[in-house]
Amino acid sequence: MEPMPGRCFLCGQTLPKAAMSEHLQACRQPQPGGVPVFLVLVEDGYFPETYWLLLEARQDASLSALDDFLRRVWVDCCGHYSQFVIDGQVYGRRPNPSPVEIVLDEEAHRLTMKPLLRGLLTVGQAVDYLYDEMWPSELRLRVLAAYAADLPEGAARVVARNYKPPRACSVCDRPAAWLFTDEWPLRPYCDEHARQHPKWETAPDAFLPYVNSPRVGLCVYRGPAEDALKFEAYPPPTN
Repeated sequence: MEPMPGRCFLCGQTLPKAAMSEHLQACRQPQPGGVPVFLVLVEDGYFPETYWLLLEARQDASLSALDDFLRRVWVDCCGHYSQFVIDGQVYGRRPNPSPVEIVLDEEAHRLTMKPLLRGLLTVGQAVDYLYDEMWPSELRLRVLAAYAADLPEGAARVVARNYKPPRACSVCDRPAAWLFTDEWPLRPYCDEHARQHPKWETAPDAFLPYVNSPRVGLCVYRGPAEDALKFEAYPPPTN
């Protein structure tokens, strides 16, 4: 997949990923009286130049709060198991575990996500993240900076994010709105041609929205449930 530029949500500027990382540290000036935060780059493990975002996370937030935020923004479909790997230690979590799953996780000696970020992360550190063991989404996190910021309510917020990768309908040239998941590779359709597909009525669950996320087309992922966390803008035209 092609590299995607992103938008800075602080000033609205469009930049490539590498330039955005540097830009944010200048665009976001340290604020006296703000709370200590980490600036974290999050990338898809398979297409890191296509799907990426930068977020500010409170240093006094727990690892589970960061997990919640990543789920809400990018990956959560069914409340699957997730884990961070930090310095060789595995911190795992199932939001609604069954008794059997609790025992299995304990036998695997996974640590909980209760620790605070300030006790786990340092600038320059790399972290691996996994969501869902059967249909996995793998992310890579890297801590770029630490500073004080006037962070809105909550444990974290997105400050920059990739634009939605353009993808055309397999029948016409209009932008894809759906992915048909009952065949491989997944076939994109605009809304009109998806509704004309013979399985639109008989197998509606086989059609998933084409959303701006590395989890697009996996399991039953349909994008963030919260409108404020959606970002479906395509790249602006270049002159």
